[in-house]
Amino acid sequence: MVKLGIIGLGRMGTYHASVSATLSSVKLIGIADINQENLQKIKTPGVLSMTDYRELLPLVDAVIIALPTDLHYEVAKEALKAGIHVLIEKPLTRTIAQAEELFEIAAQKNVTLHVGHVERFNGALQELKKVIQNPYLIEMQRVGPFSPRVAADSVILDLMIHDLDLVLNLVPSPLAQFNVIGTKISSNNCDIAHVQLEFENGTLATIFSSRASQIKNRSMAVHQEKEYIHLNFTTQDLAIHRGTSSSIQVGQDQLRYKQEALIEHVFVYKDNPLKLEIEHFINTVKTGAHSNKPVEDTAALRLTFAIEERLGLR
Repeated sequence: MVKLGIIGLGRMGTYHASVSATLSSVKLIGIADINQENLQKIKTPGVLSMTDYRELLPLVDAVIIALPTDLHYEVAKEALKAGIHVLIEKPLTRTIAQAEELFEIAAQKNVTLHVGHVERFNGALQELKKVIQNPYLIEMQRVGPFSPRVAADSVILDLMIHDLDLVLNLVPSPLAQFNVIGTKISSNNCDIAHVQLEFENGTLATIFSSRASQIKNRSMAVHQEKEYIHLNFTTQDLAIHRGTSSSIQVGQDQLRYKQEALIEHVFVYKDNPLKLEIEHFINTVKTGAHSNKPVEDTAALRLTFAIEERLGLR
């Protein structure tokens, strides 16, 4: 059983702690947060609570870091140097140099450094991987209401990084170029951004992210020669449209458009993606199969920073 600690008890940290406490492969040893009120959120019997995360490190095999982005590098570096496996919420760090250093330390200490891209573990995405081939267009939308909690990060670093990570992993080709537009709505940072990506194999991707919307939507559409595939990240639903035909019917006082298609609703085993992510992390700790992939796991961060630079945010 892996002895685990949680550092940072904000929204995501509390979620991590709650899920971790239910896993049979984990013993949640303790939680750390400088805010005493946050520590009161976790009522699991036998779990130690402390305001200094350094007191937690000698007691555990692994930690989950869910702190504000500015604190990721310092805390993760100390944990990795102590030989502790680390799962860190995205974004990994504020700079690529910091990210590369953390992966170097993980390699030296032979421990896992896992970046929390939870959408990778979405059941619908796992099924999508089985049917996606040679897409010519990928459309992604991730929108929701504004939260002051994330005002320090741009919408690219806060939300879009999820979709950048997925697209970069789904398209087996180097990125050729990108275009971006963005604007401020609710903060002094970028709150709405629209990015167009072109890959060397000809695949196009368009990603729209907003934290100034009155609805919450997380979706992806994949266009292929013979299929249109729609994925809903929130409900984990996946539908494949084939053999689409359309016709126009002209009436006496109106014009009607009719579209028909064969729609396959793919069976998706719907489990909690965060639970699956933590289980994956714990399995690497137990088996020693660390599989650290610094190039793959920093690709989305590099592109995020490039997009922010194009918008004048860096």
